[in-house]
Amino acid sequence: MKNGLELYDEHLERLKKVIALKKADRTPINLNADSFCVRTAGGKLADLVTNIEYGNELLLQGMKSFGDIDCTLGYGCFPQTKGAFFLSNIKLPGRELPDDALWQIDEVGFMTEDDYDTIIDKGWNKFYIDFCKNRLGDPLKIMEDIIKVQPKIAQSYKDAGIVAIIGNAMVGAPYETLFAGRSIKNFVKDLIRIPDKVIAVMDVMAEEGYEDLRKAIRADKPLAVFSGGSRMAGDFISQKAFEKFAWPYLKKGVEVAVEEGANVYLHSDLCWDRFLDYLCDLPKGKCIFHPDSTTDIFKAGEVLKGHMCIMGDVSPSLLTLGTPDEVYEYSRKLIDQFASQGFIMAAGCCIPANAKVENVKAMVTAALES
Repeated sequence: MKNGLELYDEHLERLKKVIALKKADRTPINLNADSFCVRTAGGKLADLVTNIEYGNELLLQGMKSFGDIDCTLGYGCFPQTKGAFFLSNIKLPGRELPDDALWQIDEVGFMTEDDYDTIIDKGWNKFYIDFCKNRLGDPLKIMEDIIKVQPKIAQSYKDAGIVAIIGNAMVGAPYETLFAGRSIKNFVKDLIRIPDKVIAVMDVMAEEGYEDLRKAIRADKPLAVFSGGSRMAGDFISQKAFEKFAWPYLKKGVEVAVEEGANVYLHSDLCWDRFLDYLCDLPKGKCIFHPDSTTDIFKAGEVLKGHMCIMGDVSPSLLTLGTPDEVYEYSRKLIDQFASQGFIMAAGCCIPANAKVENVKAMVTAALES
């Protein structure tokens, strides 16, 4: 029987192969399932908030119960910090919400139009730190507690042979950040009324972000860096606006990450059908495209074949409402379609908290048999 280190090395090599568009000995499995795994282990979601270390022990325990899992998105789950990515507060289980309720980003649009001038004059990082401290109740302060326990949490995953796809580095998306910070209504108006100012702000954010990205990759040396996109998807933005406000920054961020030796994990929510061709301009064999079951994954496979690894795409609704046979059959369909061109088995976006255990087992079984 292989020990944790041997399993870790085996899983890591399998992932590297499929990202590089090579056929592996079997389909690797990503279990991005924080809330689901905590519940599977008998815990409540508040455990991740009230006791960071204990809650993450439950998470890992739940993940290990599904057998030979290759990877997860990142080591540990820290919902306390999730709102800060969207310049928003977050409602947490055991605090504003019931003990077993899912955390909720409370997006209300705290940024003002005057903040654009502050960012241009003083820089993004200075603005962001002040914004978090004075408008969001200082969510970054909790990072001090997380930093203390994160190495131990990460080591527990490695000891179990589980690889983290991403580390602490992230390809920033100024468009996505400002969309959340200003609110949907206000930001859409900004794009029409003051597009030049918005671009000037994005340029400041991007330049600082590229430098921060380089430093983080050099320090962390992750398998891949995270890049998230939802409101830059094709059912939320016009092609003209995508080309002007979103794509140039995403493309350059991915190129910077690859220059520094990292792959890029593209967590692509909402429908990207209209913009799939753009992804072919990203470095070949260096990215993972992970849709959330809204994008037509089979169309994505056709467009990106020979260029980009595909992850997914067993839908949260199927994992929650379907039968094990239905999940297994769809999982096999994905494997048959994509295994030869670089594929990672996973849910679309993530496994929901209320998924059926037997359905997740069916998805895992399909991959283990491949």
